[in-house]
Amino acid sequence: MAICRSASRWACSLAVLLLGGTPALALTISNPSFVEASTSAFDDTGPTGSVAESGAGLLASDPSGFSLRYEAVVGADLGGAGGSDVTQSFTGSLSVSFEVTELAGVSWQVNIDVLRAGALSIVDDGSGSALVVLGALSVAHSGAGTLLGSIDLAALSLGNLSTPNQSPDLPFSQAGAAAIAGVGTGGVQLVTLVLSFSASAASLDAPAGLVHGDEAALRMGRDSALSSFTADDYPGAGGRSLAADGLFVTASLGVPVPEPRADALLALGLIALGWFDRSQRR
Repeated sequence: MAICRSASRWACSLAVLLLGGTPALALTISNPSFVEASTSAFDDTGPTGSVAESGAGLLASDPSGFSLRYEAVVGADLGGAGGSDVTQSFTGSLSVSFEVTELAGVSWQVNIDVLRAGALSIVDDGSGSALVVLGALSVAHSGAGTLLGSIDLAALSLGNLSTPNQSPDLPFSQAGAAAIAGVGTGGVQLVTLVLSFSASAASLDAPAGLVHGDEAALRMGRDSALSSFTADDYPGAGGRSLAADGLFVTASLGVPVPEPRADALLALGLIALGWFDRSQRR
């Protein structure tokens, strides 16, 4: 190198030795797992029907990252004598864990992307009305690293209380991106994300007390088995796809903002010192 010809031989040799010893990136993501602890309910008897179901599964996984999909359906319908307003509440809870391995002292970053897609749907099948609410998504981080940014998502709602003869449908596609940054230890570091949200579907009796509300459903990639219930059907309103709806979580290797290594700074200092010494001799 030109700088080596200008610097003293011992300084250049030491600098090359130090810089050449800089380790290569070894970041890997492994062993993704999840725990799904959401509300579960199913009632298909009598004058009311209600459902709250969910599930989750890995879509892909390799040392560079993983993706998983969480699905859910919440529905309610009131129809027939002997019933009253019916509301099915739901609490969604998904804990996602994975391991990060990086060389000791080396900064690492994992990018986290979240997509929540589906629809709030109401089907007018009676003299009453309906209301569907999807609560805000909150994401809590624990374990290794620091969460940079927020992947929380806003709440949504849909009702036909003022227009009970209509069947509105509200599709949604909400996305968020953040990163988790840390410093490697040379061993496995565990990272955990807990995603949670609430939802409800309400079928409401008409003011005259005719005991017949409309169907209400949150469609998020899952179809229930309620009989004579169409609000959660796929493809249904808007021609939706089961596979494309749901809560998707993707983790991938990121590129951390580099910080100068101590040995590299020392090497550059030695080179500068050698160059200065050479200049003085001239």
